[in-house]
Amino acid sequence: MKKTLIHSLTFPPDTISTGMIVSEIADGINNEHHNIEVLASSPQYNLKSADSFIQNNKYLKSEVYKDIKVHYIKSSPRQFVNSLRFIQWLIFNFKSMIFIYRNRRSYNNVLIFSYPPTMNLVCIFTSKILKINTIYSLWELYPEIAERLNEQPGKILNKIFKSIDNYSLKSVSKVVVNSEQLKNYLIKERKIIAEKIHTIHHFSPYGKSDSQPSYELNKIFYAGNTGRPQNVASFLRFFNEHFPSSWEFYLYGAGQEFESLSDYSSDNIVINNYLPRDQLELATKEIPFALVCLDYEITIEGFPGKTFDYLNMNKILVNFSNPQSAVSELINKYGLGFNIDLNAPEDVITKLKQMKKPEKIESILENIKNFQSNISNKDIVYKKYISLISASS
Repeated sequence: MKKTLIHSLTFPPDTISTGMIVSEIADGINNEHHNIEVLASSPQYNLKSADSFIQNNKYLKSEVYKDIKVHYIKSSPRQFVNSLRFIQWLIFNFKSMIFIYRNRRSYNNVLIFSYPPTMNLVCIFTSKILKINTIYSLWELYPEIAERLNEQPGKILNKIFKSIDNYSLKSVSKVVVNSEQLKNYLIKERKIIAEKIHTIHHFSPYGKSDSQPSYELNKIFYAGNTGRPQNVASFLRFFNEHFPSSWEFYLYGAGQEFESLSDYSSDNIVINNYLPRDQLELATKEIPFALVCLDYEITIEGFPGKTFDYLNMNKILVNFSNPQSAVSELINKYGLGFNIDLNAPEDVITKLKQMKKPEKIESILENIKNFQSNISNKDIVYKKYISLISASS
């Protein structure tokens, strides 16, 4: 019997949230169909676990994770220089295509998760050249993110990349997005057929926390990537200028801009290095509010995956992003927290007063519970992916 191959850059033992989410989706599908294999990179973030892969002379190493056969393509640790990172992606994708070609008769479906953006090359290879049914789960939209952040390599290269990306979207049988806003953008701006696009929200790959924060505390924290799209520095400046001195902010992070964030350390702002999930939960167990941060120029192009993990930690969301962003609209639609607008600092005091009202907090906590029960949880998500795979088989 042919199998479904799930292709992702990250996967356990890497502990980055995107890989953890993919692993939970794979586990859910495999528990019902028992026909899943995974192709991923060797650990690029969890460097302790990477040692055994790096010492292996072969470019490929296969292991079993939760009764799933996982093929790891040997890769060096994550590069932070953009040009080196891009080359690293291309090498990984080239080796991926070699693996899939050699094993093309083993799979009748390929489920590809979009990060990195060069995964669109694999989509074209599997769908147009190998004629394998391909489902493309698009979590971030390039080159639009690069355009918004003024990081595009040049107009000509930008145009070429967008053409390749659009060709991949039109080549695959189905496209999965994580917001209705991104779906509408693809229909309107990229001219992708509406019936091909399916919206599936993310979820937290971690268990529900037992700790109960002290919701009366004036404390907010941020945990995760401190890269350019997150632009955490913009919130720190805003916090310094517009939050009362009674409020405190704690950061636990790593990434491209982390070193520069130490300049914001003060009595009210504490900058910490990244912590593993279990240690983070312990360190922040009493903090009631968690920051979702996204550069103001990004709207539908990216969605912070940390959003859903915060909810599983029983945190109320404080969102600092464009009011037109997909995450802002999600929080508004389901009442999951508070949206703070960079361009409306006069509203901050009103929002902070609402964050101290017990009835408002109780209402948001109930909304979070309903959201996780009916929309954002593993069982709902993996069953939606199963339905897409089954419909294509």
